[in-house]
Amino acid sequence: MIKHNTYWAVAFVSLLLLIGCGSTSGLSDRTQRNRSKPFPGYEGLSDSDRVLADSLMAYALDHEALYSLMADLKPMSSVGFPLAYPLGKDSTQMDGQHQIVATQSDSIQTALADLQRWNRVLRALSFDRYQFFLIPFRKTRHEERYLQMLLCRTDLLHQLLARQAPFFAQWGFVPGTNPAVVLTAVEFEEKHDRYRAYGYLFGYPEHAVDFFVEASQEQEESGVFVERSFFQIPVHARESGYFTYALPEDFHPLPIDSTTYYQAANVLKEYRALRPKYINKKGHYNPIKLYRNWWRKHKK
Repeated sequence: MIKHNTYWAVAFVSLLLLIGCGSTSGLSDRTQRNRSKPFPGYEGLSDSDRVLADSLMAYALDHEALYSLMADLKPMSSVGFPLAYPLGKDSTQMDGQHQIVATQSDSIQTALADLQRWNRVLRALSFDRYQFFLIPFRKTRHEERYLQMLLCRTDLLHQLLARQAPFFAQWGFVPGTNPAVVLTAVEFEEKHDRYRAYGYLFGYPEHAVDFFVEASQEQEESGVFVERSFFQIPVHARESGYFTYALPEDFHPLPIDSTTYYQAANVLKEYRALRPKYINKKGHYNPIKLYRNWWRKHKK
């Protein structure tokens, strides 16, 4: 019986590997093309989900995700404000407790349905090297669980894992590691490893990442806040506050800072020139069409 069960277990695992590990030998050319087309699942969404997808992509392009979508500056970008739901433990609940969330309550049912909808939209928008994820924050606040929507450029992530192997190899991360594994592990790590990992992932230069981590460590030891300045790279929505990183007070930017700034400025200029062409007479902006047209021009 043991040998029989082992045989079927191996066969089942082998089938899963064939289906789920990225093998594409059995896929049609049409399926392959659809996978590389921007937002391949968009037309399959319901009308209301397409409205949600439109708003998400408008936010992404208007903010720092522009530099992941239309440039190679950020391996990872936020694509919206964190979502919050009443799913966190209260003060009476213990680690390992079975019943945490009252899943039959109307408010929880609404929250879970909303999360299903967001995941559906993010799957529909994911394509090629551009993958969207919904990752829970480690900490809760006032019994609420916050989740972050992230866009990950898998090609840039894998380059980063190779370039910063002395840091990321501590978790066994190597080029080809599933981005969802990387993002979840990082979020649930200790503070300073988390800071360093996020700094690299969000595309900040190494000297800025070093400063932020070391300033936090110094403040933890001394209790004194380390003064700093901020290097601001504009996005369409605002000139400051989004693609931003901390530097020492009175620090003069390095050549890498200036290079990144001017690369971003050129991308932003192109996007701002394109954007009005995709706003109709009723004032509705079509970010999906803008990006698909941009993709066809630049990614042939």
